[in-house]
Amino acid sequence: MTYAPDIGNDNPWSTWEFQNSQFWDLGALGTLFNKQVLAFDFYTAGTPSWDNGTSGNENRPPEYAGVRLGGLYRQRAFSGGRFTGQAAINYSLEYRVMPDWQPLQNWPIFDLYNVPWWQWVVFTDVGRVADEYNLATLHQDMRSSFGGASRFQIEGIVVRTEMAWSSEESVF
Repeated sequence: MTYAPDIGNDNPWSTWEFQNSQFWDLGALGTLFNKQVLAFDFYTAGTPSWDNGTSGNENRPPEYAGVRLGGLYRQRAFSGGRFTGQAAINYSLEYRVMPDWQPLQNWPIFDLYNVPWWQWVVFTDVGRVADEYNLATLHQDMRSSFGGASRFQIEGIVVRTEMAWSSEESVF
């Protein structure tokens, strides 16, 4: 829950968000992959104050603080905050594998650091933003993106590189 009270000339507004992630360990795949994981993420959000206030002076959050999709975690093929509105729903599915083969520790520059693992990922995102919180509306004309990634851990920090595509644009 986020609430911004009326301070000066600002209208009060509120938003809520819910997110749940689930992970299933699929085990090893022979000597090819040490580990396989299926990851699912569900996200939904709404703006209860959206239609409060007077016409043209509704109690809506500023665009940067409102409900939006696009960016690093939701609808990855679209720029950050590409879709904004009163409500959103988004589903993400990832298939992650950790190859048994790990050459990074022997590459120049990487050999100076501890690189215990790397993984390859394929993913898809499906979601929608609308100007009303209605599940039927949110599940019509949904946007989708898909892509691939490679991630690795260096000295305890996870580094991600991803490429995502959609019917409109692509993002690296």
